[in-house]
Amino acid sequence: MRPWHREDRRHWVLARRSVSRPEQISYYIAFCPADTTLDELIRIAGSRWAVEECFQTAKQECGLDDYQVRRYPG
Repeated sequence: MRPWHREDRRHWVLARRSVSRPEQISYYIAFCPADTTLDELIRIAGSRWAVEECFQTAKQECGLDDYQVRRYPG
């Protein structure tokens, strides 16, 4: 968990439980400035969902959600 130990940084592990589906838990590993508070980490981790929803909406509006990239060995 600490591959990049620095005195001015800290490692955190956050667990987030879904309100609508309590059995669903998401985990985050954070590497941040030592003076970062738990409240700041929670706010930043929560903002990730808003960004993902924006990307998903944009893909749907452009029709890109119907396509999947296939990678072929070679």
